[in-house]
Amino acid sequence: MMKATTLPLRVFLFLCLSNFLFLENIFAQGIELTGNHQPIEQRSSIRLFEQNHPNFEGVLKINFDLHIRDDGTSGYLIRLKDKGHNPTYNLYFDKEDQEAVFRFNEEGKSSLIRLAISLDKLHAKRWLPIEVAYDLLKGKISLTVDNQATESVRARQLNSYSPAIIFGKSDYLIDVPSFSIRELVIADDRQQLRFPMRESTGSILHDASGNAHGKVSNVTWLLNRAYHWQRNGAMYSSRKSGSEYDVKRQLAYYFNSDSLFIHHLRGGFTEAIRFTSPCPVLIKLGNSFIDSTENRLYVYETFYEHPHEGPTVASLSLDDYTWRVESDAYLGLELNHHGAHYLAEQRALFVFGGFGNMLYNNDMRRYQIDNSDWTAAQNISKDEILPRYFTSMGYGEVTKKMYLFGGMGNESGQHIVGRKYFYDLYDLDLAGGRTKKLWQLDWKEHHFVPARGLVIPDDRWLYLLGYPEHVSHSLIQLRRFSLADGSYEQLGDSIPIYSDKISTRAKLYHDKNLQKLIAIVQESDDDIRSKVSVYELDFPAISQSQLHAFTKSTKTEVSWWIGFSVVIITAGTILLYRKKHVTKQALQPEERNVSQTALPKIDVETAMKAPSWQHPDKNSIFLFGDFTVLDRRGNDISHLFSTRLRQVFCLILIHSDAAGISSTLLSHLVWPDKPKDKVKTSRGVTINNLRKSLNTVEGVEIVYKNGHYRVAISSPCYCDYAVLRHAMSNNHDLISQDISQLIRRGSFLMGSDDPLFDETKSKLENELTMRLQKTMLLMEQQENWNSLFAAAELLMVLDPIHEMGLKKGLTALQKLNSTTQASRFYSRFTDQYQQLLGETYPVSFAELITR
Repeated sequence: MMKATTLPLRVFLFLCLSNFLFLENIFAQGIELTGNHQPIEQRSSIRLFEQNHPNFEGVLKINFDLHIRDDGTSGYLIRLKDKGHNPTYNLYFDKEDQEAVFRFNEEGKSSLIRLAISLDKLHAKRWLPIEVAYDLLKGKISLTVDNQATESVRARQLNSYSPAIIFGKSDYLIDVPSFSIRELVIADDRQQLRFPMRESTGSILHDASGNAHGKVSNVTWLLNRAYHWQRNGAMYSSRKSGSEYDVKRQLAYYFNSDSLFIHHLRGGFTEAIRFTSPCPVLIKLGNSFIDSTENRLYVYETFYEHPHEGPTVASLSLDDYTWRVESDAYLGLELNHHGAHYLAEQRALFVFGGFGNMLYNNDMRRYQIDNSDWTAAQNISKDEILPRYFTSMGYGEVTKKMYLFGGMGNESGQHIVGRKYFYDLYDLDLAGGRTKKLWQLDWKEHHFVPARGLVIPDDRWLYLLGYPEHVSHSLIQLRRFSLADGSYEQLGDSIPIYSDKISTRAKLYHDKNLQKLIAIVQESDDDIRSKVSVYELDFPAISQSQLHAFTKSTKTEVSWWIGFSVVIITAGTILLYRKKHVTKQALQPEERNVSQTALPKIDVETAMKAPSWQHPDKNSIFLFGDFTVLDRRGNDISHLFSTRLRQVFCLILIHSDAAGISSTLLSHLVWPDKPKDKVKTSRGVTINNLRKSLNTVEGVEIVYKNGHYRVAISSPCYCDYAVLRHAMSNNHDLISQDISQLIRRGSFLMGSDDPLFDETKSKLENELTMRLQKTMLLMEQQENWNSLFAAAELLMVLDPIHEMGLKKGLTALQKLNSTTQASRFYSRFTDQYQQLLGETYPVSFAELITR
């Protein structure tokens, strides 16, 4: 953890203890299992006691926390399979109407227990406690869901029971929902086995003592979800827009004057709603907040370039999506990048600082919903806070105080004087009317400004996102600061951001029900059109060192951690005792810069010479570049796929990583105007013809199950789209040989202008672009010029006139002293620019290489 000031000894001990408790929290992470939306061989399983079956006596209890993913999958959660002739039991999950149904079955005989809870209850919180208890001597089995719903049933009486315990896929039971488990405890009257699931990689499952008891396959260790930000969705608008996250409903909103886009984090899908009447406020920057009490989204503007008459505040009902004018009060103040926070209990929006008319601001203003007016905040001293913008605000539910962090500005408030970065924290006691500076850091690292939204989950920590606003293409980083003294550490990996325009923004939220941090990143290249990306990170977040701290789970390692913690706490106690008897000395803990952790360098040219993958010459399907299908003999049979067959095949394929595409949706997309009876015939003929065309390709088939179609791919069939999706889901390097060669074939579905694939093509291209931008920034930071150029060149395969690719590629070639190649690289870009845009690229080669 970074050092801000000299730590008092008591604070040191407190941090030692809290760090130990935090380690305990990390010990309990969890495992995510994939279900029916994946091919059978890719579905997950956790298999315990298959080799050494422990004997359970008395009452066998299996406790775990369960999270069900909202993707429509259902199936077997857990199976108890005895090694002898005793009964086998399983627990099955399904949804019926508006209920989540759990069935405990004696396998092959009957359903013993049926418990149902409302879907609202299932979605109300992330984790649902489950207990299966088998009283062996009394012959009674009980199932408990959410510590409330319980039901018991008679079962066979046994002296002991020795089952293998399997979660997910087991033998021929292949129907598996998408779910996660954590806090697994298996116990009887004599023993207790606790499974913390703390690893980030590997296929072995250990108990809390480090003993191996089972294996996992096709799972995701949830520890990774606390380090790697996951992009949950992206939305686009060609008009000036705003964005918000609704913590109460787990929805991300993206709005412009005539439409609202709603992204559902639980389901991972987006819906679009067109307003019956446009937003009454002329949207300029799209400032907004949500009042969950009335379920309304408020939009406000503080300034227009010309005299303005009309509404400045309006609200949108998130129930019927109608607008209501709230106020025409006009501040007339340009408050760009101001800090803002809405306090629901006061029904008031607090706004601080901002920049405009060459001035920095340090006024606190308040918009009161009940009287629809802006007023100066009452009894809030601002004397200690210097004029600034790019500041961030948040509210501590425990401390009952507003906090304000950092920004840029100066003492005079005049832009012409020059600005400096602030790394200070204030608490604003709204009830007592006091403003207090808690600390100020002497910042030694690269400068950053905080994104909007401080997360203060307790009375100890503050979480914020920061990025260097002076760099067009940069990375957003999460940091955790101590409220007590400002000591901090860097958590999680980073998020790419393009911050060249004033409408660019990012905001951090804490969703307690999902137990996640949510980041909304809105980017624009012209202050008109924009893109919003929604990212999520499991909370509490962890550092890179914590991600890899437990990759080798052994008794020795567990004992080492416990012993280390005991030594630290004991040493601290001794120091505290000695402090009372010796001259006071300042405690100077060693400073540790975790933010500069370097990734291993990758020499692309060396990697290219050692091919780990070669283009298959048979049983292959290529969707990048020209649509190509090779049969088992290597013959090109692409001509067998008509435009309609390609369309249907690609639709089924891109939906195959979920539950598949329903026959209803497939019919609606492909034959939207045909009557039902004729659609069914057309669909059947098309599917049959598609299967015939694929008949000579080994390892691929069209599967129809539960009303859904999927493309099932297995060895020896190669499909470039499936390979890429698998690589991206496992965070494989895009500039590795196999993936880069795949992308170099050409764009996804090249030459297809079918609007059915526009969204898929856009999402895939944007995800690839984002990852390559991130790779370039990291490679530049590490001065790995070969890899930087490889990433830049690959980015320009996707987008031939991507300026970041041009600039970073030229930087790499300059560092490699490849002037001639740099000139050719620039010429290729300008030729494409002229061809695509019909105009000359405005920046010369000399200007670029001298910047």
